[in-house]
Amino acid sequence: MPKRRFEGVWEWVVLTGDRRVVAAALLAAFAVAFGPIGHLFTIGGAGSRDTTVPLVTTLLSGNFVLVSIVVSVNSVFVSGEQDPLGQQFGRVKDTAEFRRQLESLVEADHVPASSEGFLQLLTGDIVERGQRLQAEIPPADVDVRADLDAYLGHLGEASGDMNDRLRGVERPLEIVLATMEFDYARQVDDLHLLRAEHGDDLPEDAATTLEEMLDLLEFFAVARAYFKSLYLRREFAALSKNLVYVAVPSIGAVSFFLLHLSGLPSTHALVVAVHVVALAPFALLSAYVVRVAAVSRRTESPGLFLFGDGGEGVPGVSSR
Repeated sequence: MPKRRFEGVWEWVVLTGDRRVVAAALLAAFAVAFGPIGHLFTIGGAGSRDTTVPLVTTLLSGNFVLVSIVVSVNSVFVSGEQDPLGQQFGRVKDTAEFRRQLESLVEADHVPASSEGFLQLLTGDIVERGQRLQAEIPPADVDVRADLDAYLGHLGEASGDMNDRLRGVERPLEIVLATMEFDYARQVDDLHLLRAEHGDDLPEDAATTLEEMLDLLEFFAVARAYFKSLYLRREFAALSKNLVYVAVPSIGAVSFFLLHLSGLPSTHALVVAVHVVALAPFALLSAYVVRVAAVSRRTESPGLFLFGDGGEGVPGVSSR
């Protein structure tokens, strides 16, 4: 139970928690470290101005750098949206063609525009084809059926976990986190392994169904990468906006402290408060960077190769 609770807290800090709340929690930790704990190392309960002024000045300079980063990030995203008309038209056509090809493959008149409905339809069709593949293999092919049963069990579990997380989603982040439950690269690798080991034993209809499953998994990979790119765009936009909201008051408060330092009381509480306020933009930036890095790392297999901790594969399917 303590381990699960720790994992839940860690997941909230790294992935699911509101970044502003996570940053506030980090600032509270700084306040405790600089205040009650730091008070034990001060003389007379007040910090030295000889160390406070240079440190606060350095943090003020860092905040100006962060504001310039915000401007640069926004410029990058804005410039990315200012493509010529032909490129914009090409993007729209590519999206429409992607939908048409998928509708043709799944034999559906309409593919949902909502990302959660799209993913549910896609994974549901993959599972349905897996069941069709199971029915197309003769009962006499014991080895083929055993490996396929193991694969389908893993496929059903991964699809179920993803669909459970897709129910009632409210944020783009929840959609991206749900796609992490579906280990696309491992699914493709295991299907290729089934085809390599038992391809000669598969009936023609079963071989066709297996190829269709691989095609659908490729559609899933493209969709997941696209949804992740949309999420990252929104995440950096939110970072830019919130960083401005935090950095500007922080710069104002620290500047006021330095300008009127001689007239302010030399108390440990004031020194701690100024340091915490000066660190607020850095805490917010850290909260966003940690989540972006975690999402990028856990969705880093867009192709046919596994890199790093790609999973253990499907029990019952041998590997060479």
